[in-house]
Amino acid sequence: MSEEGNKYDVRKDPKVIKIMTQLMAQGAVMLEQTCPICGLPLFRLKNGDVVCPLHGKVYIVNSDEEAREVEIDETLRRLEYFASVRLRELMDKGDVSEAGDLLSIMEQAERVMRLRLERLSPKPQQPQPRPAQQQARRASEEEGEEEA
Repeated sequence: MSEEGNKYDVRKDPKVIKIMTQLMAQGAVMLEQTCPICGLPLFRLKNGDVVCPLHGKVYIVNSDEEAREVEIDETLRRLEYFASVRLRELMDKGDVSEAGDLLSIMEQAERVMRLRLERLSPKPQQPQPRPAQQQARRASEEEGEEEA
């Protein structure tokens, strides 16, 4: 028997097929892109997230710079999550000695995420000032209309 005959094909796994079917039944759209880890098709959920049926949420990036940005964002989210879980654990034990430090970590992570979002968001277009000659010409035209 050949080595390929023994090779496991995740695309034929009944559990994976069931997950893919459930995703589509929930309104997810199958994309042309595949998971870089397992090769399964990716799905876009109604909320815009892209998921692999096997690995969960994934990010589609077009450049190394985008990949770095996603990695930084994900690290900040994980840091904030870790701090909140740790805070909850300490509160359950009645120990809030680290609460200030954990809250500070959460606030700083949130602040960095907010600043990054502001930096990446398109800024509203400001009206471009007219050159001085156009303004002077318009002012003289308006004065001529008032005299008439």
